[in-house]
Amino acid sequence: MTAEALAEIARAATAPSGPELAAEYGDLLRENPRALHRDGGPRHLTASAIVVDAPGEHVALVWHRKGRFWVQPGGHLEAGENSFEAAARREVAEETGLEDLEAVGDGPAVLNRHGLDAAFGACHEHWDVQYLLRTRRSAAEEPLRPSEESPEVIWVPWPLHDPEAAETATLPEGTVPDLAANLRRLGRHLAAQGA
Repeated sequence: MTAEALAEIARAATAPSGPELAAEYGDLLRENPRALHRDGGPRHLTASAIVVDAPGEHVALVWHRKGRFWVQPGGHLEAGENSFEAAARREVAEETGLEDLEAVGDGPAVLNRHGLDAAFGACHEHWDVQYLLRTRRSAAEEPLRPSEESPEVIWVPWPLHDPEAAETATLPEGTVPDLAANLRRLGRHLAAQGA
């Protein structure tokens, strides 16, 4: 049941987060297959997507109602889901209305672990598997649609395509603390690969 998820994690070994973190994610899932879902214990896996517009000049952010912060769209895998990419795409569609997105790269873009506060109940730590998805058009041509879970969704200027300019770029106040660093690291990785 977890074979597809393990294969996706294995492809994250070449992501900027590195092979060591990919190995730790794989170990967690092999030791606790329930970690693939919300009820898998206080430390479990989630899926999200960094969504950029076609020219790589904007990133989509959602206001997380429970956490009270700006973040990329994502969440828990649902019952029967075994693919992080499929779950990330579902979450993006639900939270922003965006569909028909192009995957950049062959697997997860970044692995990111982060602790959670008491607002998240039994969830203490998310081990997030993040994909990089790109729209077919510019942000101006791709309207975002809010949802009940994410009442505000915005395109934020971010020069993912220009790692040098990204070094001084900023995200809105209230954005999760590690997102800017992840975007910068991802942009440098893509530039090095010529993507």
